[in-house]
Amino acid sequence: MALRSSRSTTHRGVVLLALPLAAVLGACTACGQGAPQSEQVVSTPSASVKESSAPATTEKKSEKQVEPAKPSESERSSSPKSTAGDATSQAPESSTPETSESSPTVAPLSTGDSAAGSVTVLPTAAAQFSKPTQALYTAVKSGSVKDVRKALKDGADVNAQDSAGRTPMMRAVIDENPSIAKQLLDAGSDPNAKDDYQDSPFLRASASGMTQTITHFLASGADVGATNRVGGNALALACENGQVSAVRALLKTSIDVDHVNDLGWTALHETIVLGQGTSNYVTIARMLVTNGANPNLKDQTGSDAFELASERQQNQMVNMLRQVSRF
Repeated sequence: MALRSSRSTTHRGVVLLALPLAAVLGACTACGQGAPQSEQVVSTPSASVKESSAPATTEKKSEKQVEPAKPSESERSSSPKSTAGDATSQAPESSTPETSESSPTVAPLSTGDSAAGSVTVLPTAAAQFSKPTQALYTAVKSGSVKDVRKALKDGADVNAQDSAGRTPMMRAVIDENPSIAKQLLDAGSDPNAKDDYQDSPFLRASASGMTQTITHFLASGADVGATNRVGGNALALACENGQVSAVRALLKTSIDVDHVNDLGWTALHETIVLGQGTSNYVTIARMLVTNGANPNLKDQTGSDAFELASERQQNQMVNMLRQVSRF
């Protein structure tokens, strides 16, 4: 009995001693498992401390390394194959900002061999004209006869030409302002001065039907033989636009009624082809034929006035041509 009691006492002691030992061993095991976590936690603030304590230049370099452009470049360089399309598509993205910031010049509009690599900008009217001449253009644009008179008094150049080669009088005719056109004509402006499109005030006035202005121009020496960029004379321009009164005024001059333009058309051909057989154009065709226009002349397709009118079913035009034709 005593022996059994001593054994139980000894077993109880061993158990009591084993419990603290197990606790100690468990604690050590927990320390071993938690060590990496503690190191990770410690390493994160240490890294942030290093980044915060680094110089400003280091921060800029790290920012540049985070830019999306460099990863894409590294990916392209590491890939086994790179196409020409990838390089072409990436080039404008990297070059456009640098060009726009560093170069104030205008990019070339053509593929010509230019050493400067830029185009020459045409001077504006304000840069190339004197103040009175610029004031004259402004007055013509506003339609102020009073301001035109003042600009002329101040010494404006009435035959100056703007960037399109147009004189102040050409601008007045384009705006269909006969008063200012007459004022400039009296001041010495040339009705035959052509612009870059080979139009002159006289030709433009004929196309617009400014009969009074045409009369003034003719009295001042307008060239009835002048032609525009397609070889049409003033009579053809008036005819194709259905300007009856202008045609009548021009037919009183020595203008060539059978003049052929670069398209192979006479004024009568244009009257038929462009007029659609309306009453104004029938009247003009009658005036042309009665003043010597030949309806039997053929155009580049081999058709004469009769055939052109018949092909377009202009019955009134055909009947008129037959009635007044002397050929």
